[in-house]
Amino acid sequence: MNFKRIQWIFLVAFILFDIIVGCQLLFQNRFTITNNTQSRQSTVLKEMRADSISYQNLSKHQPNAFYISGSRSGDGGELEQQMAKLHNQTSRFADSQLVSEFDSPIKLNGDRPQSRLDQVVRRARNVPLGEHYQYSAQLSSRREAVYTQMVKDQPVLSSDGQIRFRINWNNQVTGYTQTYLEDPTTLQQRTATISQRQAVVWLYRHNQIPNNSQIRWAILGYTKLLTTNNHNRAVYVPTWAVEIKTKTADTVQRLNVNAFNSTIMKSSPDTVNMDSINK
Repeated sequence: MNFKRIQWIFLVAFILFDIIVGCQLLFQNRFTITNNTQSRQSTVLKEMRADSISYQNLSKHQPNAFYISGSRSGDGGELEQQMAKLHNQTSRFADSQLVSEFDSPIKLNGDRPQSRLDQVVRRARNVPLGEHYQYSAQLSSRREAVYTQMVKDQPVLSSDGQIRFRINWNNQVTGYTQTYLEDPTTLQQRTATISQRQAVVWLYRHNQIPNNSQIRWAILGYTKLLTTNNHNRAVYVPTWAVEIKTKTADTVQRLNVNAFNSTIMKSSPDTVNMDSINK
């Protein structure tokens, strides 16, 4: 049995363990949060209003998603190969990231940057593999327009599959950075996730949402669950990303909730040491 097969056996075993534990936690969390009734969630939402926490309508829909396996495009990978098609820009590839500077800035509509950038992204001479990305209003700002790679109808919320356009004070794009997730494959059957409402309620019940704050948005996408110390491939899990703004201090934080088991995720994924398996 070769080393690569041993790696995948270990990885699949880890995922199966996570699924089993996740299912148990999901059942417990849903019971805790909702008490098996929508009325319990409504009560919690009223408590949030009483604590001066504002939010828009939160969906009760439970989307389906997968565990995803993929690798960030590196040296000699698909993203670097596509650089040969680029025109009117100076590009380089380093640390699995394409960095490019346009010869001439591109003028944008400050209120709707995607109206022009959608055209830019769809042309292979401007941006490689752009057909796999969509504009994300939630992740974008006045100084940066973000496009996320779409995998199984969901955006990649981690840094492994995004295009980030730099916007100057004249509403001009001067260049961009790009990463790409290669060969994304599913590791299990499509499974229901928790809802947007459940994710927000879970954060509140665990004292993650301060009083006098605003929930600006909550979106579902893929973030990295685990990686290996000597293998380019990683596992991604559907995640509710929630942005919260404090009204008094005007500070912003983003929290991630595992959409399969409701656990609050840390910013850096675990690293699995594959060397120990080969000994």
